[in-house]
Amino acid sequence: MSDKSSRAKGSKGEEIVRDYLRKQGMKILDMNFRVKIGEIDIIAKEKDTLVFVEVKSATSVNFGNPLGWVTPQKQQRIVRVSQWYLMNKGLHNASIRFDVVSVDPDRKICHVRDAFRPESEFSV
Repeated sequence: MSDKSSRAKGSKGEEIVRDYLRKQGMKILDMNFRVKIGEIDIIAKEKDTLVFVEVKSATSVNFGNPLGWVTPQKQQRIVRVSQWYLMNKGLHNASIRFDVVSVDPDRKICHVRDAFRPESEFSV
């Protein structure tokens, strides 16, 4: 599969997830927040909590559950990007959470709240 079709698939999945999160009462603050070390697909706010959301989309079931695609290395990269985001936005005492949302080939959504936590003490 080409990189372009992967991006298109990801964009559609992110669009579906943004609509879903809004319906859950979340406010979308940022999308595809990218720095040199990585990217966070969606940054949202739910009540007083900042939620960093990794979106995984699947066009077939051949590769297993998309939630399994968020490896420990990917989790740590997301954590580092979130630290950068918080520091640069001056959000030093923000309550945060890391969610993973997958969209399967039938557009069924699986939302795992608090899907992972930083391995070590988290500070900004």
